[in-house]
Order: sequence, then C-alpha cells, then structure tokens
Amino acid sequence: LVTGMARLVGGLLFVLLVPTVLGNSLNLRIHYPESQLNSSDAGLFIRGDGCGLNWDSGLAVDKSGTDQWEISVDCAVAPANNTLEFKVLVGDATWQLGANSMVLVPSSGDATFDSYPWFTNQNGEYTYIRNVHSKELGNSRDIVVYTPPSYLENTLKVHQNVLIMHDGQNLFNQSTAFMGNAWLCQDTVDLLVMEGHMEEIVIIGVDNSPDRIDELTYSVDPTEQAGGKGDLYLDFVENEVLAAAKANYRIDVSSRENMGILGSSLGGLISCYAGWTRGHVYSRAGCMSSSFWWNSQDFNSTVIPNRSPPTNVTFYLDSGDQGPGADDKEETLTVLSDLEARGWTLGQDVFYYLDHGGMHSETYWGPRFHYPMSDLYPPKPHKTTVNTAALS
Repeated sequence: LVTGMARLVGGLLFVLLVPTVLGNSLNLRIHYPESQLNSSDAGLFIRGDGCGLNWDSGLAVDKSGTDQWEISVDCAVAPANNTLEFKVLVGDATWQLGANSMVLVPSSGDATFDSYPWFTNQNGEYTYIRNVHSKELGNSRDIVVYTPPSYLENTLKVHQNVLIMHDGQNLFNQSTAFMGNAWLCQDTVDLLVMEGHMEEIVIIGVDNSPDRIDELTYSVDPTEQAGGKGDLYLDFVENEVLAAAKANYRIDVSSRENMGILGSSLGGLISCYAGWTRGHVYSRAGCMSSSFWWNSQDFNSTVIPNRSPPTNVTFYLDSGDQGPGADDKEETLTVLSDLEARGWTLGQDVFYYLDHGGMHSETYWGPRFHYPMSDLYPPKPHKTTVNTAALS
C-alpha cells in the first residue's frame, strides 16, 4: 500500500509514491503439539512476505509455553494489500502445508494472530456417527463426517469452516453410493487444500431417508403429490446434526460466517432455500443441478420475491445441459438472473458454472465438485485480535 506525495521540481510536478506507515506490531502465536516434533528438530521458524519477513530465510520463533511459540513482527510499513502472508517451518526446512497463512494487518495498534500449522499429513478421513435421531421428522439416520488433513496432526485446532451436505451416502464411499458412484469429496478437498486453492473444511454429510423427496423440499408440489418437510429437515440439521457433530469433533458452529450448505438435485434446491431463508445460519450455499422445476419453479417465483433477501450470503449455482429438461439449465439461469437483479455480483458473491455435456447424476457432480469448493472456500486473509492493553 502506497500513498502519493506531490513535489514541484523545475516547473514539473512529480508524484512520489511512499509506503503507508502503520506504526504497529503483529504478534504471531503458533500452536502445535510438541509431541509431533522430534527431539532433533531445530525449533520453529517463520518465512513470509511483509513485516520484515522474506521467503528465503526464516526467523526463529520463541517458545512461549506448552505447545506454543510466539514472534512479534514489525508492520510499521504496510505489506501489499495490508495482508501479511507467511508460513511456519520446522527447523527452517520443513514447510507448513496448505495455503499460505494470510493476516489482515490492522491500520493502528498492536494485534495478535493465532496460527495452527501442520507439516506432514496430506489426507483427510471420514468417519460416522450412527443413528442420529430427529425429533422433528420422527426418524433416524447416519451422518458421515470428513475431517481435513491437519485434523489428526494438529489436535489443538478447532475447525471453523463447516459444510453441511445432503445425501451423505453418495459423498465418500463407493459401497454406500447410489449405483456405486460416489463423489469422492475427500479426494477433491485434499487435493485443493494441498495445492493451496482452498481452506480446510469439515464436511458433515447427512444421509437421506426413505422420505428424501419430502425432506428436501420446502413446499408441496401438487403434480408430484409430495414435498413440504424441508423446514423440518433443516431444523433437524441445525438442532440434532450439528449438536452430534460438535460433541464428537473439534468444530465451531457458533458463527454463520463459517457455515455452509451444499447439495445436488433436490439437495441443491433445499440448499438454495436454506441460503435464502436462513441467512442467520449459513453464509454460503452451493446448489448443483438444482431441481428448480419443483412446484412450478416456486423457488424463483415465490420464495425469492416474497422472502426478505439474506445479507452476506454467497451462492454457487451450476447445471449440465443434457438429458431430461437439459438438467434445469434454463431454470438455473433464471435464478442467477434474479439474484443479479437483487444485487448479487457474478464472480464475487454468486458463482455459476455450466457443465457442457453434463447430465443429472453423480457421474457429473463428483468430477466438478472442485468448482464450488474453490469458489466458496478460497484462501482468504483473516482478522487479528487487537491487543487492547497496548491501546490503553
């Protein structure tokens, strides 16, 4: 970040670009289990871009407590875009995995940022919670939870990004998937995380039930003679599913900023409905090959115009263009146009992808799952905690 300073020399006006001076320091607090380090490891180091750091050689980070290291860096000269990028290294040799850590440097005052790096594990895993009961729906089902690569290595980290997905049987496991064709979400997310194209997330997959059509639709479709339990299903997700997941995994589900919901077909429809009507719960909604045809397209004709637009909710929409109904391509474009007309901006808070040749099946949803992941969960700068004692 630079500011301009004008000077008149020999009748010519020159503008000098000088760095913005912030006059603050940033305390980086690193959390990592000492039990994961070998006795021969030569401590932790940090490299980066800005605030006196560079990518060629690291600064040693001081041990400040059990499983904790700290270093204070001088950010008097603002880094590019007021964002410090850095990585932690073991022995200034073994690099932190995943995307660079990115921190928004405050314009004034001293601040602290807590970092939870990992160095070895490149794969996440999925596990099950069996027979989660729904008092709203009067039935029970399994939920399947994917935890990202750092989860088992850095056990100090509480994971912020949580994504609800529907039809859990189809997400990870070929043996439970419809027609044996799973999305293999774990492979997609692992690769994107390791390549630095997305943040780590925890995925909570909710198995469908014999009442799938009713549960994933928010209104009765007279033609289908079905539907209308969608709000009860979403209540179940918020009340019982999240509670069960929180009791068994290190996740934070207290903030809407970290919560997303995504699905395909009717799962895409209920995800868009949740994003539009429950913006206090979800900040991101992924709607793949959504069944926007449901009940005479009432999501676009009734829900959007008659319910208050949510604030700060990002939508991802996609479809194919082949098969019955061309995979609702036109209906999806209609929803996209309606969102844009109400203030959403393509490429910023609404994303769209057309899968040319794509049809309505897991065969196409799994291979393009990387699009909503990189659009909804890109690496981004994180805020710091201002040190109030330093301001007093």
